[in-house]
Amino acid sequence: MGLFNIFKKGKKSDMSEGELFRYETDLMTEDEGIVGEVEHGGPSSEDRDKRGRDRSDSHCSFVMGVLDATEVKGTDDLVVTGYVKGNVRSGITVGAIYYGDDNKSMSPAMIRDIEIDGKSVDTASDCHVTLMLEGAVDSDIRTGSTLYTRDMGSDTIHDAYVAAISETYVKDKALDISDEEIKMLTITDCSEIWRLNNWYITHEGKDEDDATKEARKTRLEKIIIALKDKILQAEEIYYVHDKNTGEAHLYSQTFEKGNDDYICTPPNIMIVSKAYRKHYRKLYNTDNTELAIVRNGKDKMGIHNFLAGNFLYNGACGVAVNAVQVSIMAGILVEKPDNSGIPIENIPVTNPNLVRWLLLIGQLDSPKEDKEAALSFKLYYRFMGEELMKSRLIIPMKHQGEDDKDDSEDTDFGIATMKGKNSKEAVIMYTDWRRLRSEYGKDWDGMVHRVSGLIGKFDCALNPTKYPAAGMYLTEDMYKGIVKMVKSDR
Repeated sequence: MGLFNIFKKGKKSDMSEGELFRYETDLMTEDEGIVGEVEHGGPSSEDRDKRGRDRSDSHCSFVMGVLDATEVKGTDDLVVTGYVKGNVRSGITVGAIYYGDDNKSMSPAMIRDIEIDGKSVDTASDCHVTLMLEGAVDSDIRTGSTLYTRDMGSDTIHDAYVAAISETYVKDKALDISDEEIKMLTITDCSEIWRLNNWYITHEGKDEDDATKEARKTRLEKIIIALKDKILQAEEIYYVHDKNTGEAHLYSQTFEKGNDDYICTPPNIMIVSKAYRKHYRKLYNTDNTELAIVRNGKDKMGIHNFLAGNFLYNGACGVAVNAVQVSIMAGILVEKPDNSGIPIENIPVTNPNLVRWLLLIGQLDSPKEDKEAALSFKLYYRFMGEELMKSRLIIPMKHQGEDDKDDSEDTDFGIATMKGKNSKEAVIMYTDWRRLRSEYGKDWDGMVHRVSGLIGKFDCALNPTKYPAAGMYLTEDMYKGIVKMVKSDR
């Protein structure tokens, strides 16, 4: 989609190094695989059919999310509690993994003893148990770890991890998590606790007393701050990249407000923790989107700069972390520049409120054929029009003949144009310096102008890059229509 129905490339040179927000981002291809990938459930179902079940877990098939782990004084043994799904028996060696910690695998664990309600048993099925794990004190098994036999698949292991996180931190502790525990939590843990708490307070916990509900809110704020810090300090994160616009995909939902009026939610980008990258790669590697990686770099500023670019240039209002229900506002992650007291001509030109709607329009599929997309297009187009009328844009400008003139003479200059519709010239305009520099080198300057001062003589091409869907081609008739639409809404 997008508002560029014609596009021709202007002169181009490489982007100037160090001039813009920098971040290292690499798109993952289908055959690249995932760094640090773990085969959660041991062999695939096909391999198990060929080889049969591993002898160590013969006659057993179970998974258990660990609710609590306690060292046995004077020994190397570890006592863990949890709900066994399936059948477990003593004397077998099982796999262990922490799903929330970048899919961290652990050493296999041998079950020495099983207890149900304080009584030692040889086997247990589909019930709460206490397991004695031999020599596992240094295994890093903790709340949220999962014990499993080799026939269990990734989804089953993930479900056990989520159930343990929910039972312990959300239901039993009501988010009353110590500083030491929060330090141990991962990005995935924090996002899951937040998501699960959102569900709990509207379902099982909806009848909690007001004091408990208020305490949950306060404790959740602490977890959100911790999540923010963990994101900014991570080695790498992943995000959903839009192939049509060349930017992070923006997520927004449209709702009917009544009287044939509609609103949309503030658009967020989606980031994905390393632990969940495999699942989301399968989900979002489509014709229109793909999962991409952002590395933080040695200075630990890569993720910050990536987020800042999306907030300050692209108009994203926040970040969803692994799920749309878990959303951190932009201001929590990146401080907005304070331009108070600075003359407007000295403030860097950015138009995030305009770019936001251009990108959302560019992401839409065939509004003419899709009723829901047509509704969103109408809403986005209206908002885009309001911002377009207010926006100050940059026209690439190149001085000519500077070497042949002395300082007392005026310097001629030319502006960037492209062949437009009906043989009419179109002036090229950019919403910010970052986009201008992606197409024009340092020998090009820029002058700031509004569309209204040009549209009578020229068409206008907004943000022409190699991603036409992210820009807009504007004729005088289109602009007059936008002005009329905006005035009628006031």
